[in-house]
Amino acid sequence: MTPFRRLSLAVLLALAVPAASAATTCEDACKRLIGEAHALSAQGKHREALAKYEEASRAAPQSSIPPALAAGVVVNLAESAAPEQRGTLRELARKLAGRALGLASDDPVALEVVRLLDQDAPSPLRNPNPAASRLMAEAEAHFARRDFQAAIPKYEAAMQADPAYSGAVVGAGDCYFLLQDWVRAEALFRRAVEIEPRNAQAWRFLADTYMRQGKVRETESALLSAIAANPGMGQGWRQLADIRAAMRMPLAPLALRRGVRAVRANDGKYTLEVDEADTQAGTLDAAFRLSLGLGEVQARQKDSAATASSFEIELAAWRTALKIADELKAKDGKALSDPALLRMQAFAQDGQLEPAILLLLYRESYRPALEAWIAANPGGVKAFIDRYGVRP
Repeated sequence: MTPFRRLSLAVLLALAVPAASAATTCEDACKRLIGEAHALSAQGKHREALAKYEEASRAAPQSSIPPALAAGVVVNLAESAAPEQRGTLRELARKLAGRALGLASDDPVALEVVRLLDQDAPSPLRNPNPAASRLMAEAEAHFARRDFQAAIPKYEAAMQADPAYSGAVVGAGDCYFLLQDWVRAEALFRRAVEIEPRNAQAWRFLADTYMRQGKVRETESALLSAIAANPGMGQGWRQLADIRAAMRMPLAPLALRRGVRAVRANDGKYTLEVDEADTQAGTLDAAFRLSLGLGEVQARQKDSAATASSFEIELAAWRTALKIADELKAKDGKALSDPALLRMQAFAQDGQLEPAILLLLYRESYRPALEAWIAANPGGVKAFIDRYGVRP
């Protein structure tokens, strides 16, 4: 698996732009070291690149940007590493992302790394063929040096080498975006989403381009398309929230802490893993989370779980837990108190539990259910957001 489909240098740098405002500024020395790290990474000198990121962290110890960008490089390495090395690299990527989030909880690069690490199914996006992959490596090396004029022909050559690969089109579009050529950038991002409509990053970059041109309606539409393409990509939600806030239509974060999960052991059996902070005994919220986790374990242990989808299992677990909560309330008058759990309960009462899980608790393994729901509910993403004013 090539890293370019996952989190390319172009994407890392583009994501890092808003990170600069979300965290302590990365000043000149930090920026210089990051530039050197990008160049080394583009040349395949990953160990040296990580050392440069560490130097950048020492130059700006309160900035989330260096550890977040380092995490992005490491998560890419994990994708192409030998199986015996993958676990160690993923652990390192998570550690670096956690370090960045400790400095800035909204660092978009770190959040994207965590999302990639938590994916439970392959990305739907296409990998480039070998010829395009080689050209992408050359383009990324130029991009890392901010030599966009040299990068563009390489991205264009990669586009010709693999016309069905949208990543090269995004890279070329990002070059024009950084050169402030909004018209060419817009055309390329539009071409990218025509090639691969599921490319949420391309939709988000298209939204950025529209925003630079003052096209607010088109910006919102592109962000809604980004969310439909991948509801798990938080940056699209955050940008939409900014636009809605300016329109006095704020989006409140659901901020759900699930607190429990089914974990498969080496023998194939599932056990319940519990986050102690979210399951303190004696509260209905704790009982709800335990019933949610036990419902998932039981669903996965059944023989039918081999044919049930991940989304069907999650939906069944929520329905079971919500039913138990309703029964307890009717019997003892006890009610949930966690605002996020109350919102999920309200979605269920409105008959909207399915889209709530798909949009607000998305995992990549839910994609078939997401696409089926969108096909059956044209405009459903916008309608759900308009109705409830909520985001993950």
